[in-house]
Amino acid sequence: MSDTTDDRDPEELLEQSKEQKRHRSQPQQDTKSEDPSLEEYIADVYEELDAGEVPTNLTMRDRNLAALIRGLDEADQLDAVGADVREHLDRDAVDSESRGSVLGLLVRAGLADVRPDLIEAGEAGYETFTERQETQF
Repeated sequence: MSDTTDDRDPEELLEQSKEQKRHRSQPQQDTKSEDPSLEEYIADVYEELDAGEVPTNLTMRDRNLAALIRGLDEADQLDAVGADVREHLDRDAVDSESRGSVLGLLVRAGLADVRPDLIEAGEAGYETFTERQETQF
């Protein structure tokens, strides 16, 4: 028994099958206009943070950065770096910086330089979150 689909790539057949199932189970719609914006995702995460559903800490593994940041801390230079980054970001000065706060400032500074649109999305997401809180009865 010979079938013409036997000559096609199995992965292609699997993709076609998935696509056909999607067409049957999902109504046709323009997904780009229906997908939530980054700001909406960020606002949702703020709600999850408030509910304790997701952690507020971030984990990063980088041997070189770990050595640098710990070295700065042990050399009592971490506060100076924090002050420099705060000045760069036009933020209020503080007396003492934790490693976590300096890392957060450095990530913000990097994003602000490389992708300022993401900083703006984060700000808009926070605004959306606070608006939701204000309108809840």
